[in-house]
Amino acid sequence: MIADRESYVPVETVNNKIEMKAFFTNLKYCLASLLIALVVNSTYGQTIHRDFKFKKGDEFQRQIVVKSNCLLQRGSQRLNLSTYSAVTKSYKVSNIAGGSATMNITVNKIIDSINALGQKVVFNSEKRPDPDSFIQMALLQMVGKPSLVSVDEAGKIMSVQKQLSVDDTLLSFTGIQNETFANGSLLEFTLDFPGNTMLKKGYTWTNSSASRVSNFTIYAVNSRTTTITYTTTDLAGNLNSRINGVMLVDNESGIILKRSTQSVTTGYELVKGVIYTATRRTATSEVCYKVNP
Repeated sequence: MIADRESYVPVETVNNKIEMKAFFTNLKYCLASLLIALVVNSTYGQTIHRDFKFKKGDEFQRQIVVKSNCLLQRGSQRLNLSTYSAVTKSYKVSNIAGGSATMNITVNKIIDSINALGQKVVFNSEKRPDPDSFIQMALLQMVGKPSLVSVDEAGKIMSVQKQLSVDDTLLSFTGIQNETFANGSLLEFTLDFPGNTMLKKGYTWTNSSASRVSNFTIYAVNSRTTTITYTTTDLAGNLNSRINGVMLVDNESGIILKRSTQSVTTGYELVKGVIYTATRRTATSEVCYKVNP
């Protein structure tokens, strides 16, 4: 279930294997922090909440493609890490009870490639994995194992019954975006934004916190969809991020049909007494649709 031998470049020496493993371990906190800095809060401060009217049997498909280039530096040592990932997920409503929907969220397919330390690893969950590759075998464990959450009519998570345990370092190293399920947060493919014909092109609003400011603008609106552009600046901790994004929202359902972002994160991390500086540039695109409209 991984790339064939022609597309997978194995580690050529034992020393390189040790070096890759040590690097992967020592930069755990640095890479994990970079990933966390790119997470965008999906709360948009609307006073009128949408009712998504989920029904038993509803199914949504979502594909997220992420391209990332990261420069890590310690003194004169420099490492360029580039990744590509394409992840397909399904969201299935298995039950409706008391105004809440039980949803099974499953990673159905992963394609991922990593270029670092002169090596390239390619993973495809529909092909046979390399049993000697820690990264490939760890990614394989993410496929086909559903998380289980309950959401209310506004698309907010009420409780998490089951969540797939995934190492943040693995996700950071492979460039795969993590989907965190927390009570009160929205499902990532939904937007609590009313399809209000009174909201015209040029309407703007701002959400802010102690460390994050997000500015939103309605770029275009018609009877079927609304296009929203946004910028987010995050100055949390040792890492600074700036995100530019655009999303196409279905007015009737509230589903984010398409979303694209460009982000830059810079900063430093202190790992075991050593300071690492990091710059990460990431481009993300995603599409979502209802399987059984």
